[in-house]
Amino acid sequence: MVKSLLRYIPSFRIWPAMLILLGVNAAVGNCLRIASEEITIHREAGIDYVPLSRLAQVLGGKFWRVRDRFVAVLPGDSVKPEQEYVFWVDSALVRCADREMSLPLTPVQDRGQIYIPVLELAGIFPELASTVPVLRLKDVCGNKDTVVVRFEAAGQESISWHGDTRSSLDYRLIVGARCDSIVSEQLALVPILATNGLVQTATLHRNAATVIHFTFRQPSVAEAFTDSAGAAVRIWPRPVRRIRRVVIDPGHGGKDPGAVGRLETQEKKIVLDVARRVKKRLETSGFEVLMTRDRDAYVSLSSRSKFANDKKADLFISIHANAAPNRRACGLETYFLSEAKTDWERAVAARENASLEFEMKDSSRMPDELELILADLAQNEFLDESSKLAACIQKRTVPYARVKDRGVRQANFFVLRNDYMPAVLVECGFLSNRSEEKLLRNSRHRERLAEGICRGIIEFAKDYEQRINRT
Repeated sequence: MVKSLLRYIPSFRIWPAMLILLGVNAAVGNCLRIASEEITIHREAGIDYVPLSRLAQVLGGKFWRVRDRFVAVLPGDSVKPEQEYVFWVDSALVRCADREMSLPLTPVQDRGQIYIPVLELAGIFPELASTVPVLRLKDVCGNKDTVVVRFEAAGQESISWHGDTRSSLDYRLIVGARCDSIVSEQLALVPILATNGLVQTATLHRNAATVIHFTFRQPSVAEAFTDSAGAAVRIWPRPVRRIRRVVIDPGHGGKDPGAVGRLETQEKKIVLDVARRVKKRLETSGFEVLMTRDRDAYVSLSSRSKFANDKKADLFISIHANAAPNRRACGLETYFLSEAKTDWERAVAARENASLEFEMKDSSRMPDELELILADLAQNEFLDESSKLAACIQKRTVPYARVKDRGVRQANFFVLRNDYMPAVLVECGFLSNRSEEKLLRNSRHRERLAEGICRGIIEFAKDYEQRINRT
């Protein structure tokens, strides 16, 4: 239901405010029109900027740069002296005489020039604040799921604005207009009028620009948009993110046996059995589990990651068994994708990536260097979560399976490169070690490995959901 705020606070006192006319000039494109002069607008990340040097020229002033400072001096008149404005490189501060302002939007520098956000011009330069739009709060609409807060300008002027999501609990609407303290009093009523309890506070901040600051009681999504009256902000709860779909990847398979122990134990058979046990336990805990292979069949490395992406998996767990020239090497280690730091990590990655030889025989086209670089960059988004997942699996599996802790490691595994989700590779033990090969052949030991891996996944999922849904 729409609730008008005007009946709560009936009167408005108008402050002087800016009127910046944005026009389109066919010769120069979008421009800012001040008096009879036009200044070309530069747009970056959806924000309009104008060069300080050109602005000073249009206003009859001077401009220069001294090291990291940009200075504009505007002429005075019989009432006021000339004004000096100082901006700094990569700084949101601007100084004018004895007055210092913090800008909500930081000016940008490019090729020796500094560009000022158009939304902030009238707040910085009084010369531009001689005429009006005045911002008014029109109404608040609230239902069970969504709140819409609408603003309008006095008269027929349009409102320019920029929305800034600072976190899922914090949103700013920066508007190119001025308003008086009545709007501040009206905003204080927004949490009451938004009857679903989503909005915690709505406050007004006036400095170089008018900023309406919203905070929320729970993680939310906010977006600003232009409606018929002016600007509006729509707010709704952010969907709770859950880890529900896990892809388990038993390594090797079919014509690719993987590592082979002294007792002719094949890696592909051991890891398939462990993967099946992990699947069963995760499903008991409420997860949906998919496997890249559920029988002794060859699956290419690229097809494994494509399967996980196509299925929109939340996690990717690749299960392997290890081997080393040193027959005494033993224990469990968990990897996430990154550049290997040690010779051992490079050696393990090289051995697991050797499966690419089978793909080379089956395909004339292998991924080129650029594709691999782009895939690595895409995975970087999940690097931190992958390292946390690896740590949880390592921490839980080692004591439960009673194996040596070889730690969390990083290496450039091909099977992890194109997984756009947290992804790890678990090396369950060494088939090259006679004692550990016997352990891996033991079904009770494989059950303990599966249980430890599951406990690690469940711990990570709980921690991830708590972190991601409270920020």
